[in-house]
Amino acid sequence: MRYRLLLLVGLLIALVVVLLLTWPSVSSQHPVSAEPEILASPVHAGCYIAGPSDCRIHVEPFTINIQTGSKLALFRLVAIRMGTGTQTTIYDFRPDQSNPAPPSGLTYTPSLVTQDFAATCGKTYEISLQGRDSIDVNVFNLGLTGQFTCPTGVP
Repeated sequence: MRYRLLLLVGLLIALVVVLLLTWPSVSSQHPVSAEPEILASPVHAGCYIAGPSDCRIHVEPFTINIQTGSKLALFRLVAIRMGTGTQTTIYDFRPDQSNPAPPSGLTYTPSLVTQDFAATCGKTYEISLQGRDSIDVNVFNLGLTGQFTCPTGVP
């Protein structure tokens, strides 16, 4: 009786091991990578005076590379004010029914509604391009400008 019980326990353990080794894992069905599956060209921006006490951040065109088999889920431009670290989203793109995501496997160059964003004269900023595609679960920093300071007065 004791040997039968040991044999039964041994067979049960062997069965569990076989099932664990052959069962498809969650990670193989939906791979999650710590590395982004979305990339971007360098991001460039600067500041200029648009009028008395009116400074604007100008963002140069950029390109987002979407990996094959995925779609653009979102991208945003974030102004980071040096000194305080305050982060303000100045542009937020999310596809929807009327503005669908580009097809998969493309290089996407957005035509921003505006490339010039309000800023405080005399303050220093960095611009962060952040994005995610349909494969990534996290939003990644795709690019960061160097620091630039807005002018303080009208020439």
